[in-house]
Amino acid sequence: MSNEPYEGEQEDNTASALPSESELPGQTQIPVDSRLRFVDTRTNEELLKVAISGSRPPLNYAPNTEYWSRLRPVKASVMSMESIAFPTGPGTPEYEKDFHLWLSAGNLIATAQETSPQQWIEGVYQPQSSNSTLYWAVDPDDPNNSRIGLLLERDGNHELLSMTWYKTWQPKKGLIFEKLPSKLKFVQVAGTEPRDIDPSAERWYYFHCVTRPL
Repeated sequence: MSNEPYEGEQEDNTASALPSESELPGQTQIPVDSRLRFVDTRTNEELLKVAISGSRPPLNYAPNTEYWSRLRPVKASVMSMESIAFPTGPGTPEYEKDFHLWLSAGNLIATAQETSPQQWIEGVYQPQSSNSTLYWAVDPDDPNNSRIGLLLERDGNHELLSMTWYKTWQPKKGLIFEKLPSKLKFVQVAGTEPRDIDPSAERWYYFHCVTRPL
């Protein structure tokens, strides 16, 4: 998802306008080996937790892998993605324990943490599930001008099946975030195509995460 820290936070999104310079984030540091959570901003319930294993994974976990823990059905119209640093670093017993506990409450799916630029395809991804929702957020790599998209495909019970990321350019390192935000608000749009995010964007590239249940 990302391999560099991001010196900031984006929170106050609206569906109609990009933030002004005064609304851009302040300073913070997020490590590569980090944990994420998606929270329903209206109920404050945790929906998804993500642990990124990096190059030094805990025992019984694969390297460079995103593990998504599905805690609740994903029905939110607005979600907040939060990045939280592990209190200890990889290779310590505390880190392995924290990594496992972060994921243990939900049903797991896994996908690759990183990808190549060539795997980002120009165009529109066609969801395989009729129960799909597209969200938009400010692009942390170009917060003044660009947006990203996150398409979530779910089963009939709103259980997460797969994720597809959208970006308005093909990322050089193949990552949705060159800099991982500490907080990012995702807002649902009416359709499932990227033009519903920003009709003025000339191009969209997508990366579909191939997931596997665990």
